[in-house]
Amino acid sequence: MFSENSNKAYHQVIAYLINQIREQRIKKGDKLPTERELSVSLNVSRASVREAYKVFHALGLVVNIPGSGTYVREEVDEWLSEPMEIIFKLSGIKMEEVFEFRKMIEVETATLAAESITELELTQLTECYENLLNAESEIEKSKYDKRFHYIIAKASKNHIIFNSYNAMSSMLEVFTYDIRATVLETEGEEILQKIHDEIYRAIMNRDQENARKSMKAHMNMISKYFQ
Repeated sequence: MFSENSNKAYHQVIAYLINQIREQRIKKGDKLPTERELSVSLNVSRASVREAYKVFHALGLVVNIPGSGTYVREEVDEWLSEPMEIIFKLSGIKMEEVFEFRKMIEVETATLAAESITELELTQLTECYENLLNAESEIEKSKYDKRFHYIIAKASKNHIIFNSYNAMSSMLEVFTYDIRATVLETEGEEILQKIHDEIYRAIMNRDQENARKSMKAHMNMISKYFQ
């Protein structure tokens, strides 16, 4: 199928696999062909297939199961974070842009989550909210604050929104800590507890209108202190 004349035949193998994924012939959880099977079907060396699989491993798209084979990851939600963080850093992304991104999607994720959140996610949100209230250090609180918004984003059931949010997770973590520190210094912890309580109760009650309103208030407060 492919010519082995090029010393970059593994690029062709990668292109083939990507196309298979695009056409949904390969889906998450699927077992990939063995090196021998793919080398025969594509008319390339096993070394080229091996190199292609190494690239997919480095990207976190596949996993090896000893004695079984190579599989596409079942959980792909978090694999974007590291490569996307590198891209953002190299692109010179500013914190102002991170804030604009967050402000744009947070209100919508809260609205969608109030409608689509599952019972399991409600349990996870409750546990996270209680941990946020009871955490003693600000580092812990920032961690649970980030997870609180992560659960809401995932509960939106919009994969484009969630994957974009997740790709920004490391930068959002720094952003969350910095904003919390500014608000605490200016107004104290009560305002942060009040805002998260309103968001939490609106989503628990599946109240889309109040979920949107409370998250918008949260973003407006961030905007005030971010400036």
